[in-house]
Amino acid sequence: MLVWSAGQAAYTKILISKVRSDLVLAQQEFTDVQESKSLALKSWSESAYLRNLLNQRGGKLNNKDLQAQAERLGFAYLRLISPTGMVVNSFPPRLPYMLDSEVQKSVKFRESGSYTVLLSNKELMDISPDVASRAVQAIIPTSNASPSPKSTEDRGLVVQVLQPVFNNGNMLGYLEGGLLLNGNLGLVDEINNLIYSPNTLLEGSIGTTTIFLEDVRVATTVRRDGELRALGTRVSDVVRQSVLGRGEVWLERAFVVNDWYVAAYAPLLSPEGARIGMFYVGFLEAPYANIKTQLLILFLLAVGAAMVLGAMMVVRLTSGIFYPLRRMNYIMSLQERGDTAARVGDLRREDEFADLANHFDALLDQLDARRSELLGLNEQLDERVRQRTADLQAANQKLHQAVEQLLASEKLAALGQLTAGIAHEFNNPLAIMMGHLDLIRITLNDPESLKTVRLLDEQVHRMRNIVQKLLQFCRPDEYASYTEEINVNEIIQDSILFVRNEIDMARAQLKFDFSAQQTVQFSKTELQQVMVNLLINATHALEGQFDAQFAALNEGPTISIKTADVRLSDGQPAVQILVQNNGEAIPSDRLQLIFKMFYTSKQAGRGTGLGLPVSRMLVQRYGGDLWATSPVLPEVEPQFGACFEIVLRCKARPSADILKETGQQLLLIEKQLSEGN
Repeated sequence: MLVWSAGQAAYTKILISKVRSDLVLAQQEFTDVQESKSLALKSWSESAYLRNLLNQRGGKLNNKDLQAQAERLGFAYLRLISPTGMVVNSFPPRLPYMLDSEVQKSVKFRESGSYTVLLSNKELMDISPDVASRAVQAIIPTSNASPSPKSTEDRGLVVQVLQPVFNNGNMLGYLEGGLLLNGNLGLVDEINNLIYSPNTLLEGSIGTTTIFLEDVRVATTVRRDGELRALGTRVSDVVRQSVLGRGEVWLERAFVVNDWYVAAYAPLLSPEGARIGMFYVGFLEAPYANIKTQLLILFLLAVGAAMVLGAMMVVRLTSGIFYPLRRMNYIMSLQERGDTAARVGDLRREDEFADLANHFDALLDQLDARRSELLGLNEQLDERVRQRTADLQAANQKLHQAVEQLLASEKLAALGQLTAGIAHEFNNPLAIMMGHLDLIRITLNDPESLKTVRLLDEQVHRMRNIVQKLLQFCRPDEYASYTEEINVNEIIQDSILFVRNEIDMARAQLKFDFSAQQTVQFSKTELQQVMVNLLINATHALEGQFDAQFAALNEGPTISIKTADVRLSDGQPAVQILVQNNGEAIPSDRLQLIFKMFYTSKQAGRGTGLGLPVSRMLVQRYGGDLWATSPVLPEVEPQFGACFEIVLRCKARPSADILKETGQQLLLIEKQLSEGN
C-alpha cells in the first residue's frame, strides 16, 4: 500500500505539473496577445501613413480613421485623448468629452504599453453604451460559491493599450484601444486550442480556459447544461479566498461548475497591483481518476498472483512515473531561468507520459517560434526607426548648412552697403589729408620735418588700404579682376620677389615642390595678393626663438611651397597649393578665428585682421577654398608649424552660380521634408 500511495502521489504531482505548465503557457499566450495589440497600435501611431494623414488634415483625425483601425486590430473601442484629458475622437463615435479627473490621472501616469484594467459601468457608458451593454453579464447561482447580493455584473474587464501620437515633434495625445474580455469567447477558445490541442489529454478529458472578473466567469470554455457556456457562474469560495483574498496561485483539484477538474488559478492584476480577476486553466479529472483506479486493480491482481512479481512491477512502475516527473520539472525550471531551448526530449517509452512530454515539447516549440517572430518584428521596427532618424538628421544637416550659406550672403550684402558708406566718408577727408601732405612736403626743407611728414603719409596710405580691403571683402564682385588661364607655379615665383626682404629678415629657407601641370582660371593679381599675404604670415610665424623647433625637427626656419594636380569630390580638375612653415603652432582656439574679419594676434600696427578673410573670399569667389591646419609636424609631440591649403578649380565657378546652387539645394531639401522623405 505504501508503494501504491507513493505512485498515486507521484501521479497527482504529474497532473499538477501538467496544469502548472498549462497555466504558464496560457498566461504567456495572453501576454503575447496584449503585446501584439500594443505593437500593432504602436506601428500605426508611428507610421508614415498616419503622419501624412495628420499633415493633410492639419494635425487632426476623424472617427472613421479610428473605426478602421479598431476593426483591423479587433478593439472594442479606440479613442484619441488629448494631453488635457479631452477625448477628441473615438470609436464607437461620440461627441468630444472630458475624462474624469481620476481617469485622467490614471492614464497620464501610465507608460505606453498594454494593461489589464477594470472599468466601471459609468466609464464604459462614457466610452459607448454599446460597449457597456456588451459587458453586462447575469450572475447565475453556483454551488460552493460565496453568497452575493448582486444579480448582474455590469463592470468590464478590458485589455487597455496606450500609445502616444506625435505630429511634427509635438505631442497630439494618446491613442487608447480597448479589448473587452467580457464575453470574448474567441480569445479563450484560441488559448484553449493552443494548450489543449488534440491528443494532448487522455480520451474523455476536457481542457478548459476561463477569464474571471473577480469571481465571475466572463469568458470561458467551461460548459453547463450540455452546450451552454458557463458565463455568469462563480468560482468556489475556497478558491476565491486563496486567489483573490491572499493573492496565491491555486494548483490542485477544484470543483468547477458541476464536476471536479485538475485546476490552476492565478490572479489578474491591475496596473496599480489590485487583484481584479483570475486566469484559469484545467482539465477534467475523471479520466485520470479512472486510470488510477485501473492501476489499483492491476496492482492488487499482481500482488495476489505473486508478491515478488508484484514488487518488481511496483518498482518499475514507480521509477517510470518519477523519471518523467523529474525531467519535466527540470525542464520547467530551465524555462523559468530563461533557457528557451530546453526540451524534455525522447523518454524512450510509449505511454501517456511520453505523449504528455511530446505535447509539452511541441507547445514549447510553438511558444519559442512565437517569441522569435515577435523579436524579429521588433528588430525590423527598430531598424526602420533608426534608418528614418538617420535620414532626417542628414536632411537637417544639409538644410542647416544651406541656410547658413544664404544667411552669410545676406549679411555680406548688408555689410557691403554699410562699408561703402563708411568708405565714402573716409575717402574724402583722407584725400584732403594726402593733398595737404603733398603741399607741406613741397614747402619743407628740414629733414626731420620731412621724416615726420613721411610717417603721416604712410599712415594715411595704410588707412586707405584698410578701406579698400573692407570694400574688397564685402563687395567682391565690384573689385573682381580679369580672369585668365594662369600657371600657379609662375605666379608663386613672382610673388616671392615681393616678399624676399621679409623672408631674408626671418632667416627662412624656401623649399619648392612644383608638381602641378594644369592651369587655372583666376585673376593673376588676386592670386599674387593671396600668396603674398600667406608668405608674409609665414615669415611672421618664424620670428623669435627657434631652439625648440630646431631640437625637434633638426632644421632651421623653413617655408615649404607645394603644388599638385587634384580632383574634387564632384570630379572636376583642380590645383592644390600648400604653404607650410615650421614656426610656432596656432592654438586650436585661435585656429577657429583666423578667418574672421578684424581678428589678429599680431602686435598693433602690424596686422589689420583682413588679410586671411580677404584671401579666402578671393579664392571662394571662383569656386575654390582656403583653410588652415595646425600643428602639422612632427608626428609626435611637441608639434609645430601650420599649413595653409588652397584649392583652385581649373574652370572657375562664379560666386553667383555657387549662391544659386545653394538656394536650389535649400528649396529641394525643404520640398523633401514637406513630402515626408
